[in-house]
Amino acid sequence: MTFADGYVDVPTRLRMALGKYPDLRIQETARSIEPGPDGSQVLVCTVTVWRSPDDPLPSIASASEPYPGKTPFTRNSELMVGMTSALGRALGYMGFGIDRSIASSNEVEARTGAPTSAPRSAPSAGGWKPTEKQERFLRALGHAGPMPTTRDDFEARIVALRERNKPADAQDTPEEHPF
Repeated sequence: MTFADGYVDVPTRLRMALGKYPDLRIQETARSIEPGPDGSQVLVCTVTVWRSPDDPLPSIASASEPYPGKTPFTRNSELMVGMTSALGRALGYMGFGIDRSIASSNEVEARTGAPTSAPRSAPSAGGWKPTEKQERFLRALGHAGPMPTTRDDFEARIVALRERNKPADAQDTPEEHPF
């Protein structure tokens, strides 16, 4: 998917690269948890991309993600998000999808607060709707009534239901997400 502002997402960059380099190989080569600039932790992910098996100068890129993730969608998915961002950056270094930006959509949103796609707080042209799996997850947490119509409302509802369902002596621990 290419966003209106010229950002090209990672799946599109990868398709472009595979079209030009059918023998392209990708390896997630490193990950570590490091201190962030504000004392928090970040997960640093590094990816290496070879254009061919004998590529003398593969593209190597790193990206970092807050750890733990800050939303219900990124918590427990930090590694996947970080590696995808690193892959997008490595493909960008190779020249794919960088006409206007090399940064991932997550990086742009994290730095500017401006979404690279339809705003999360408002439905897109076709409206936002949770998947069946997301609806089952929300109902399992105790949601009754109509489903939220924006992703932000959906995330907020998950947080509120988890807080309501948390035993008084429970500790905050990451939970597995079904999506």
